[in-house]
Amino acid sequence: MEHERVTHTIEPVYDDRSRVLVLGTMPSPTSRNVGFFYGHPQNRFWRVMERLFALPDHALVDNDARISFLLEHRIALWDVLASCSIEGASDSSIADPVPNDLTHILDAAPISHVFTTGGAAAKLCRRFDGSLLRERGVTHIALPSTSGANARMRLDDLVLAYSPLAEQIDMHLAKRAVRRVILARRDAMDAEDRATRSRELCRELVDALDRLPARSVVSAYAAMRTEADLDAYIRAAYERDLTVAFPCMQRATSGRQTMVMRAVSQTDYLAHDVPFINRPVASFEPSSVDEQRFPLVNPQTIRLMVVPLVAFDDNGHRLGYGGGNYDTYLPHLSSDCTVIGAAFETQRVDRVPVEEHDRTLARICCA
Repeated sequence: MEHERVTHTIEPVYDDRSRVLVLGTMPSPTSRNVGFFYGHPQNRFWRVMERLFALPDHALVDNDARISFLLEHRIALWDVLASCSIEGASDSSIADPVPNDLTHILDAAPISHVFTTGGAAAKLCRRFDGSLLRERGVTHIALPSTSGANARMRLDDLVLAYSPLAEQIDMHLAKRAVRRVILARRDAMDAEDRATRSRELCRELVDALDRLPARSVVSAYAAMRTEADLDAYIRAAYERDLTVAFPCMQRATSGRQTMVMRAVSQTDYLAHDVPFINRPVASFEPSSVDEQRFPLVNPQTIRLMVVPLVAFDDNGHRLGYGGGNYDTYLPHLSSDCTVIGAAFETQRVDRVPVEEHDRTLARICCA
């Protein structure tokens, strides 16, 4: 295929409310034919947007719906180049590039971040627009290509990679998208593999038990659904004559649920006769007998706390189930309490969406 001189003819999408700008390189022949960005049916850009922003599948299949979505979610969309020589849709063949002028978008809208889609777009953006973005205080983040040619990345991988874009628009939706992907990934684990990895993880946690003073208080959680099973760690704690506390959801005076820790005896644990373990997300209203049977634990007395994770990254950022229970509880712990996150390796992501109130973990055990 020979090089063809192509001029960009698709108008940018933005208004004075746009907060992020997404830039590709140059519309493909298919996109030029349909008159809009990412128009090839094998390009997954719009499918990623549907997943990130919790839209129904195929909600963004026509140009009008796509424009409405972009404006509603304050996303500006254009390309780095105004013209270039190119072979078909091959970014690697681009020659003699001429950039678009981004200043009229940056002047009209409070753009804080520019996201480029694909390696060529990122390289060209840095070349032509790097100084402009730095002068304007605009952050440039390079994202992977959503082209079907980028076959090594599955749709779920792309959703995770594009979560920084969603963070700038709606942190809640960004976290929800990551949860959905990672929980599906964890649920897909083979049951035998999950059990084997749980035992490996517990061996590391048991090593931490052996460093504790006698009669220490430790926390655990009873696995829900496909979480890492801590049973071997819990039994080891009882064997060492340690007090084991479990999270218990209670209704606060405000009417909202709050998490406390209650001690559970080995007898009750082995008998599977603990209401707040059997129904961990339900509110537990203890009777006077329950208060004695499952005494409240002062967070200052806990020496080792194991925290369940949905997702984590190498910086110690964790993503929970969205209730904020551990984020609220962790500040009440003693400074000498060891806090360890527990998860499977498949729950590791490049970057967890985080907010100021989210607590990082100094140590995460995974298998």
